[in-house]
Amino acid sequence: MVFHKIARIVKSISFMLLSAQGAFLQKRLAKKFGYNPKSHVNGCTVEISQELKDKKEKVDNDVRAILKKCKNNPEKVIEYFQNNNVPVYTIKNAEKRLAKINEKQGLITDRHGFRAMKLNLITKHRLGFKTKTMIVVDKELDIYILINALHKWYAKKVDLPGFDEKNQILLLKFDKVKEDKIINKLGLKEMAELKDAIARDVQAIDFVTQYSKENAGAKNALKKMQTDDGANI
Repeated sequence: MVFHKIARIVKSISFMLLSAQGAFLQKRLAKKFGYNPKSHVNGCTVEISQELKDKKEKVDNDVRAILKKCKNNPEKVIEYFQNNNVPVYTIKNAEKRLAKINEKQGLITDRHGFRAMKLNLITKHRLGFKTKTMIVVDKELDIYILINALHKWYAKKVDLPGFDEKNQILLLKFDKVKEDKIINKLGLKEMAELKDAIARDVQAIDFVTQYSKENAGAKNALKKMQTDDGANI
């Protein structure tokens, strides 16, 4: 019981570190390309539209409502995905197995070619050179990973930018090579699209950390991070 509580705290801290990493990357992009966080580059600089701001707020509010209905239960969150025609695959040692094909747990958007083939072998145990958006998580369900995936999926559903295959894959490369090696090869349009992908990633991480704080509270964080059966936050 104590071990699981500690594991949850460590996971929460890891999300905070990821959020800081995302913010750091955004600052690096701004420094190199003169990117204004309050603007959106797409061949030219324009102010972020009110529509985009409204969509971001809608994602947070709607995901909170979904989690409330699911009672923060991982299995109910999975059921929600499945009811919305999003396949969910629970795999033993998912993190390690996905790392071997340069993917991560959680939301994996559409893939094509050999990357899709390798993903199909892991999830469906069959060949195929195309995959649809899916959720892939470890058999030992982690509510944080699922909330992160839910936030990203909902952002994609309301058409927030940053979820095209090219930039999602490019985003994954930041973990393996120095940012400058990627950034130096990008034009302004590609830079803006990558910025969108980073923004969606950071927003999902920030949502998870904020949501966990809202549902745990300062005084009873340990008690509410997990129930006795390990199912809830």
